[in-house]
Amino acid sequence: MKKSKRVGRADIWMDEAKYDFDTCLELHTLGRFNWVCTCSQQVGEKAIKSLFLLNGVDYPWTHSIVDLLDGLREIVPIEDDEFLALRHCASELDPHYTETRYPDAVAGNQAPYTYYDGERSEECLKNARRLLEWVEKQIQ
Repeated sequence: MKKSKRVGRADIWMDEAKYDFDTCLELHTLGRFNWVCTCSQQVGEKAIKSLFLLNGVDYPWTHSIVDLLDGLREIVPIEDDEFLALRHCASELDPHYTETRYPDAVAGNQAPYTYYDGERSEECLKNARRLLEWVEKQIQ
């Protein structure tokens, strides 16, 4: 994803989301699948927060992309089908904010990275890309 040259708080959040997405792709090639999922969640969160700022509204204090989308719908018109698809992507990414990083966040006696594989990583990338591309369309 290319970073924009625009300046402003919303643009900074979106640039960071794009940078994070590029980082996700690199992490995927390295086989750091849990971090791809962590970073993918961050892509979605930062992209959605940029839309709040673009619309002159401070984003809610949350890391939940689902909660952010629910709040965003109050200020940005989103068709029902599209909203449900975006919300599905968000619900797939939200658990990775914690599960991927903390040894006691998942059941069992193994490090979180052992629960992640290339397939899950690709799913997270797909969901992050969908959210990021949707936000880019809203910006244009």
